Amino acid sequence: MIRNLTRQTVLSYRTYQAVSFGDRLRGMIGRPFEQIGIDAMVFPSCSSIHTFFMTFSIDVAFLGADNTVLATHPDCRPWRPVVSCRGAQSVIELPAGALAHTGTLPGDRLDLNAETVPPEKRTKYSTCTAGEQSTVCPSKENPTV
Repeated sequence: MIRNLTRQTVLSYRTYQAVSFGDRLRGMIGRPFEQIGIDAMVFPSCSSIHTFFMTFSIDVAFLGADNTVLATHPDCRPWRPVVSCRGAQSVIELPAGALAHTGTLPGDRLDLNAETVPPEKRTKYSTCTAGEQSTVCPSKENPTV
């Protein structure tokens, strides 16, 4: 889960870390976010991307070493050879409109590890997402979990 700490909004509930060579090379090419069940792809140790062979627009956020947003590129269209940001340490690709919807701007601080336990694995000691309706999260209706 990716949370904007500055705006108290959630950019992503289902984040994928592209760490292998194949994942980094392919990125979102030929597969919309919904098709693979994610709503953000993070590229650690990265300062540029391309949108060759993509069939849809994406939002892009470049982060510094302390996860501060250095630059945003909303509605990045397909077939752009290079989208980059000097000094960026990681890149987040999101569905088009996500940055505007969450109000994310340069200077905002993000938490890329806001949630590390998937909903189906949570216990009463795990953190729950605000407003989440899950039988595995403790609540007033289900205090024994």
